Amino acid sequence: MKKPLYLFAFLASSLSSALANPEIPAAVSRSFGSAIAGNILLIKGTAATAEPSEWTIYALDAFRPQEQLRIKASLDAGGWKAEPAGAGQKVLSPAPTRPVDFSRLRVRSAEARVTAAKAAALAQVTFSQIDYQLASNPGTGAPEWGMALLDETGHECGFVVASGETGALIFQDWTPKIGANAPLANAQPGSDGERAARAVKKAARKAWNWTDRARTETKGFFRELFR
Repeated sequence: MKKPLYLFAFLASSLSSALANPEIPAAVSRSFGSAIAGNILLIKGTAATAEPSEWTIYALDAFRPQEQLRIKASLDAGGWKAEPAGAGQKVLSPAPTRPVDFSRLRVRSAEARVTAAKAAALAQVTFSQIDYQLASNPGTGAPEWGMALLDETGHECGFVVASGETGALIFQDWTPKIGANAPLANAQPGSDGERAARAVKKAARKAWNWTDRARTETKGFFRELFR
């Protein structure tokens, strides 16, 4: 019988030194230069049962400010390799407003996963995979991990945000799993407080819905720039 993922999640932090995060901007810098690596807006790892072996990076083009770049970073022979995967004016729309400040990133994806697993255990939610997103808070510039928790069918059963500086849980929403009509804690069913709380959660979750349009926005100059 398959055991809940949160029973294994605490092992992940011991593997973190071998996996992504600081290595990703380093791979981008090696392939495309430090100017691109310093303008990374978002990093995504999709449907991972463990730590992702591939990340998608979205960055501003330091040489063409109106353009965005889409880059794939994958683990290859023990090292990370970054390759171009698209470019355009609205590859990511909407997009984070500030580049990720990796000098402030103290919590790796494996450690953020532990935070998500603990929150899921308290909420009595079982998940099988995680969609990772790393972006900067638009107000403070602090890096944050947004994590969509997926059940065995691939449906989202929860969403949490953890600080990339401290690992603290910033936001959690289990409404998709609980059901749209379930009352929220500390709010009377059908009350103005409940509706307001739902609106806040909906807005917070929507803020992490970055839309990838790379396939329709790819420009010819991208091949020339990164050949």
